[in-house]
Amino acid sequence: MNLSFLTPIAGLVTIAAIVPLVAFVRSEQRAARVREVLRLAPPGGSQRNTVAAIVVLALLVGIGAAQPVLEETQEDAARSDVHAFFVMDTSRSMLAAEAPGGKTRFDRAREAAIRFRDAIPTVPIGIASITDRTLPLLFPSANRNSFVSTLQLSIGVDRPASNEAGDIRATSFGALGALGERNFFRDVERRLVVLFTDAETTPFNAPAVAADLAGANIQLIVVRISRDRERVFGPQGAPEPYEPDPESGAAAERLAEAAGGRAFHEDELGDAIGAARDMVGEGPTVSLAVRTDIDPLAPYVFLAALLPLGFLLYRRNLAR
Repeated sequence: MNLSFLTPIAGLVTIAAIVPLVAFVRSEQRAARVREVLRLAPPGGSQRNTVAAIVVLALLVGIGAAQPVLEETQEDAARSDVHAFFVMDTSRSMLAAEAPGGKTRFDRAREAAIRFRDAIPTVPIGIASITDRTLPLLFPSANRNSFVSTLQLSIGVDRPASNEAGDIRATSFGALGALGERNFFRDVERRLVVLFTDAETTPFNAPAVAADLAGANIQLIVVRISRDRERVFGPQGAPEPYEPDPESGAAAERLAEAAGGRAFHEDELGDAIGAARDMVGEGPTVSLAVRTDIDPLAPYVFLAALLPLGFLLYRRNLAR
């Protein structure tokens, strides 16, 4: 933890208080000599308090103008031999929920992804979306803030939209092949993909997808986010013309089996995390990222300056 100033030169504003302070002291000295000649009693109250208040006010204003900040630097430990991608289904069927206003499939998928990430914190993890195409949104990073911010701000149902945005069933597991064919991963020994989806996919060629993943040495875990009797509800709470796909569970199993991976239901998230830990195993850890948290202190300094300022105003009012 380190204290620094963003604009240290601005702190020289404190010098501006020297002129009126010197003038005040000299004025008090002359007044004291006049009282001594006229044999007058000094006024009630000590002027030292006033001088001290002026000094403190000037110092606080100067410190606040210099913009003090508290810096805390932390290093993120990360595995150097493994990367992962969490692939989030953003098709419209992920809006399904058990009741209007309830947690949607995508809400639950996002919560599951954060819990999953926190269970393997040293594995650099990227985020991608899938509908009828797979798009990277965050490349593998050990920075939790980047991961959570991307999940909360950069991705959502129909964000990014599919080319068939008006179709509730727009997901195609065939698009997963892009993870093996394109440069999603860096040059690492182990690669893991965790797919969060309701598994309501259009027809796909499971062996072809499996071949693309195997060619890039990618291991696959499928987490199916879906419950019976869920519906997609409109803005007024009215259900849209959507019916859950009863074959979604079989589609998830077929994909995972073809790729030599594992498929789990969202209620088995602990087992899915355990499988991921087994897949990534143990490996060397290095510091790949440095994080700096900056807390500005100027607002608190200026707030403290109100105390001596209030005292000066109070003394002024008494002198009237």
